[in-house]
Amino acid sequence: MSKVFFSSWNGKLNDERNKNLEERMDLQDLEVPPQLDNQDLKAFIGWAGMIVVDPEVDIVVALKEYYQNMQNESCGRCIPCRAGSKVIADRLEKITSGKGSKEDLAFLKEISGLIKESSLCELGMSSPVPLLDALEYFEANFNAYLNEDRPAAGNGLVFRPMLTAPCRNGCPAHINIPRYIECIKEGDYEGALAVNREKTPLVGTLGRVCVHPCESNCNRQPFDQSLSIRLLKRFAADFGAKNGYDENYRPAKPAPDADKVAVIGAGPAGLNCAYQLAQKGYAVTIYESLPVAGGMLAVGIPSYRLPRDILNAEVGLVESLGVEIKYNTEIGVDMPMEQLWDEGFKAIFVANGLHDSATMGCKGEDAGYAGYMPGVEYLRKMNLGEKVDLGEKIAVIGGGNVAMDCARSALRLGVKEVHLIYRRSRAEMPANEAEVDAAEEEGVIFHMLANPTCILEEGSCVSGLQCIKMRLGEPDESGRRRPEPIEGSEHVLEVDTVIPAIGQVADFCYVTPECGLEVTRKGTLNVNPETMETDTPGVFAGGDVVLGAATVIEAIASANRAAEAIDNYIRTGKSGVGEQAVNEQHIEKIGVYKEELAPEMIGGRTRLEEEAMPVNERIHGFDEAELGFKYPCEVVNEAERCIKCLRLGMAIL
Repeated sequence: MSKVFFSSWNGKLNDERNKNLEERMDLQDLEVPPQLDNQDLKAFIGWAGMIVVDPEVDIVVALKEYYQNMQNESCGRCIPCRAGSKVIADRLEKITSGKGSKEDLAFLKEISGLIKESSLCELGMSSPVPLLDALEYFEANFNAYLNEDRPAAGNGLVFRPMLTAPCRNGCPAHINIPRYIECIKEGDYEGALAVNREKTPLVGTLGRVCVHPCESNCNRQPFDQSLSIRLLKRFAADFGAKNGYDENYRPAKPAPDADKVAVIGAGPAGLNCAYQLAQKGYAVTIYESLPVAGGMLAVGIPSYRLPRDILNAEVGLVESLGVEIKYNTEIGVDMPMEQLWDEGFKAIFVANGLHDSATMGCKGEDAGYAGYMPGVEYLRKMNLGEKVDLGEKIAVIGGGNVAMDCARSALRLGVKEVHLIYRRSRAEMPANEAEVDAAEEEGVIFHMLANPTCILEEGSCVSGLQCIKMRLGEPDESGRRRPEPIEGSEHVLEVDTVIPAIGQVADFCYVTPECGLEVTRKGTLNVNPETMETDTPGVFAGGDVVLGAATVIEAIASANRAAEAIDNYIRTGKSGVGEQAVNEQHIEKIGVYKEELAPEMIGGRTRLEEEAMPVNERIHGFDEAELGFKYPCEVVNEAERCIKCLRLGMAIL
């Protein structure tokens, strides 16, 4: 177990230097991983202070390295950060080369305080913190370099600098949000799109349906409102589509003799993995059971949220890289997965998603009544243009985004009454707050703290739904309070259709004893979370089939990790991910966003909100309901609300 020698991280002093090793606090108590890339962490310095594990670490040399890296990241817009970081690095170089003096130490303290107080961005405000801590608590280490018997600088340390920001850290795919916002500030919309394209082809899609966890980490939140990061992404994608930017984005297609990779499923994970691998020179074939690409993006999300021309254009971008999509081909039904090896594929990525519905445990749900239709099935039929007869009154069961999609789309199909039944309170609903608000605006009738007990029928057709009232008890394993039925509170809703949307499960028809894949008790594929490799060498998996019912951006993150591991596997015979991915995961575990450490804000510019179609217009069709941002001037103004909360950290190994 790694023990803390000294820590000033997040402003909390833990000075363990006078304690025996066994008495010192564990590093994991600071929520810092003890290893990076299978090497023990000796120290970590960065935006929130310093953590020292190994007493032999040369703090002065580590700080010199830190400030040399800071110079590479400072934008130069304000003198204290840009010039000050160079002055600090030069002065530390002078000290470690044996030419320093006591006056240099006093100067370092003075200029660090000046940079901290007068910089205009978080990089400048936060980067002096570890130096100020070191000057206060490790003065002897600096003084050692002022003596004739000074230490030999360096002592074989390995330095791993890591640049991030709260928003970027909050994004599962770690899209470089500060960089594309900076591009937008400069009016460089093509550059902003290119930054997003480094991680995914689905930029316009994410600009519409991403749940934007990045915004929950925005440092403006405690003061006014977070940046509209998702909508800035959408604008870059839409502006690029209108101006033909994607025509400039055409990497060379794989060579005829390129190594082949098979992808099962053309959902967001499958498309993203194929996109990344194609750019690395692989010949990728996607096997898709549906007649369209996009997975749940295409058959689960209604077009008023995600217009099909947007999704189809981004699928086309993937295909333009030489990726072949074989539609109406279900692995495990039309061909066994093992046959892919016979066809010369060097690796397989499984991303078939969750296209079956979970059961409610409600009496009558398996009786085959007309008018009972699982939410996933209903959305698939509707999005594929099949006729769906719902009647005049329906009940949707669930509180997630799928339930909202079912309820809101039913109104657009002409249903007169849509009842949404959820067993917890509104505060516990997992759906996006904006989706819940929109459903309520459009006339969906909410029944909170209610749960179905029996589907009623007449002539083998649904005639109603019996429900029981619930109350919230003690928290369950998810941390939410467990709903408990209230005896004697049964009541009936008269409806023509019942649509449960309480969860999704995978179809594992391709899993055979021969393929060697393991399905967990949660109904997902077992993988190594570092590489996304399954128990079968050469077979990787990602997206919902691994994560459960997750988000689009989480699926993309898993696919990016898998693509990198697949590339390493084919080239070297051993799966693994590169330094950037390892660094991102390390920083993610440490955590970047702390509301109490948010910088003091300058100004009070309010968040720009997008326009939406009026309710009485949008519920009569499937035209896009949310309209995004229209004008470059307003987008630039919103981007300029960003205070550039860059955070530089450095692991010492």
